[in-house]
Amino acid sequence: MISLAVITYDSLPYFHFSVYRPIAMFPMFAASLLLLFTGFRFKAADTLLLIFAGYSIGHSLLVSMTTGGTGVSLKHTVTLLFGLSMYRVAVYVAAETRADPALRGRIAVCLVAGFVPPLAAGLVQLVDAYVLHSGFSGTLTGLFSEKVYKGRIQMLSGEPSWAGIHLLSGGLVLLYLYREGYRKLTLVPLLGCALLLVLSFSAYVYIVLLTALLVYVLFADRYRGRMLLALGAIFLIVAVGVPYLLETLKVSGYFTDRFQFNFNRLLHEDNSFFVRFVFPAIGMLEFWRHPIFGAGGGFYYRDFAELLVRHFDYGLKFAEVKTLVYEHPEMATSRNLWSKLFAEEGLLGALLFIGFMAAALRSSRGSPFAQFAFALCVSLVMNFDSYSFVNFWLLIGWIRGGFFEGRPAALPAERDTHNDRELKRTA
Repeated sequence: MISLAVITYDSLPYFHFSVYRPIAMFPMFAASLLLLFTGFRFKAADTLLLIFAGYSIGHSLLVSMTTGGTGVSLKHTVTLLFGLSMYRVAVYVAAETRADPALRGRIAVCLVAGFVPPLAAGLVQLVDAYVLHSGFSGTLTGLFSEKVYKGRIQMLSGEPSWAGIHLLSGGLVLLYLYREGYRKLTLVPLLGCALLLVLSFSAYVYIVLLTALLVYVLFADRYRGRMLLALGAIFLIVAVGVPYLLETLKVSGYFTDRFQFNFNRLLHEDNSFFVRFVFPAIGMLEFWRHPIFGAGGGFYYRDFAELLVRHFDYGLKFAEVKTLVYEHPEMATSRNLWSKLFAEEGLLGALLFIGFMAAALRSSRGSPFAQFAFALCVSLVMNFDSYSFVNFWLLIGWIRGGFFEGRPAALPAERDTHNDRELKRTA
């Protein structure tokens, strides 16, 4: 019961309504509390994660007592607790699917149901942006997002990059379920994910995918040669195919300049590129200042303004950067979980968290899908630094719980019949 409810709610983050984001977090937190009344417990290797959470929370509270910023420390504590709850429930769900393979069919139904609205909106935006050029889809997008990006495929998300990473993580699960035999159910949304992923023209998403493939090649036990070929093919698509499509479809906008690959120009003229590159760099400079214990969980912002003005003052011409430096430095974040980890937790905290990730890597050895899910987790957080990032904990939890291992005993044809029954029951 818990697992099905969680998956139903957790389909919401894939279309990432800003209004509904808490809806995905609070049910998982509530479900984790319900798990306290069962015999389910953390795995032995999760001890490192629990020690990390205790160290991070304790150190953050200590820093807040000595330098101020109690609210920041409490917010940091809450995000960590939510992250732990998401991970715990994801592991439980994965374990349940191994005990009861029929749950995979229910997960497939819930996942497809969650993807239908955003994929439909994305296809409408695609037709509007590349065929009709009328801008009518912006009205639809505005119902779910505070900011609408003209000519972008952002589905129902706050940003195009968010839409893209949900396509990557959700698409991976859909592909796995397709391979497991739920083909009638997952084929159409899987094709929709692939189409929108390419035509979103999100440089960030392409980089995430390339990085994930590179990480997979470094750590994989199987299919390394195939992934090297895929890495080379996708690199050529991004370097040659995407510029060709932009020219053919006559796509214009701020985001198309990124495919000229003039990184120095982007750094000085593209606000988003500057933030994604410089803010993590500042985090590493902070780590250099506080190498052992870090600045404290949530306290990345303390040295942010000083370091940016000293080393990257040319970024002050961007309105967002100027506001963060002179008006609201407390709102500055590293925009990168790995940079945040070293800057705020220091070497001690970073080693604890990396040790937990090493355990997840060992858990992924039994399945190429699990190994790629791990690689994707490593790359997904290059632009997200919150410990309550749903996609990250969902995939890590499913790796640790064995979701990607083993196949149900039913034949593919039997699974498709089961799919039909699930769809009728859902309708």
